[in-house]
Amino acid sequence: MPPQYFGVADVRDVADVHVWAMTRPEAAGERFLASSGEAISFLRIANILTEHLGERAARVPARELTAEQLREDARTNPALREALSQLGKIPVLRTDKARRLLGWQPRDAVTTIVDTTESLFRHGLIDSQPAPRSAEHDQS
Repeated sequence: MPPQYFGVADVRDVADVHVWAMTRPEAAGERFLASSGEAISFLRIANILTEHLGERAARVPARELTAEQLREDARTNPALREALSQLGKIPVLRTDKARRLLGWQPRDAVTTIVDTTESLFRHGLIDSQPAPRSAEHDQS
């Protein structure tokens, strides 16, 4: 997976911020960022899934591309070109205003990632059966 960082926002927290922003006078005319806090990487998400889902996370990639590998792969893989443009960038996510004006407290990224994945399993949107182990996966 590419070494890319981004914010995570729980849909339940996004809904809360929208409702509070529409119903609280102190929020009039303000804009709010909804995020669990620090930006996290694909690798961190993979590690969270592996730690919390056990065998159900057997299909989750376990390795991150090096910068050199990403540059090389982006030459022939258009999907990686955007990741290449983000190489070395870690966004700073400020939720101070929503916390201060609305009293908003977002869920942490681990809760969001695990709850989202469990919901995807429950709704049959991803297969909850472990994938057969391959020789390639075992070498990672």
